[in-house]
This record gives sequence, C-alpha cells and structure tokens, in this order.
Amino acid sequence: MVCPLILQKPLDLVDYVVAHELSHLIEMNHSKAFWQTVGSVYPGYAAARKKLRGVG
Repeated sequence: MVCPLILQKPLDLVDYVVAHELSHLIEMNHSKAFWQTVGSVYPGYAAARKKLRGVG
C-alpha cells in the first residue's frame, strides 16, 4: 500500500519510491544487487533518496 503522504511529494521523489518498491520484485532486500537494480531503473536514486530522507 502506498502511503498517501508520498503523493504529496514532488514527482521525482514519487518516481524514486516507485522504482524502489518495484525493484523489490527482483531483489527482496537492500543488498548491493538491489541498489544496482534501483539504479538501472532510476539513475539519480541516491540524490532522490537523500532528498526524501531530508538529508539533501
């Protein structure tokens, strides 16, 4: 289930969350292979992840 609050975020962050969650269909963990999968779908994921977490 998608948190309704994510729909209030900028579209680039929504795209990151979608890429993250869909990547779990391939890798059901947060291993190096998982992040490579996320990166193959959403190349700028690191910046989006920091922004979402309030770091960047």
